[in-house]
Amino acid sequence: MSVEDVGQPAGHESERRYRLRLRSLFDAAFEMIEPFFDPDQGWAGQPLEHLAYRIVRENFPELSAEEVHLLVVAAHRVFIERNPDRSGHLPRPEELRRVSL
Repeated sequence: MSVEDVGQPAGHESERRYRLRLRSLFDAAFEMIEPFFDPDQGWAGQPLEHLAYRIVRENFPELSAEEVHLLVVAAHRVFIERNPDRSGHLPRPEELRRVSL
């Protein structure tokens, strides 16, 4: 098990970030799942963020269920931060439940 997998800072003393592998996947994952947070993409007014879990799992099969959840929650937070006027329909990230994959 690598240092990154157990959630400890990797490498340099100045590195404060954790889970560097997930950070390296974030941009690609966010691009794939951002449309599921968009209110214009919902179904009958309901958001589709639950589908984000499936997309991340299918595109990154090496990730554990916890890692998939972390990526989706992080993407959810970023969408809300970047689109405060278009995210009122979404539950807050702390309200997201883990999805069985």
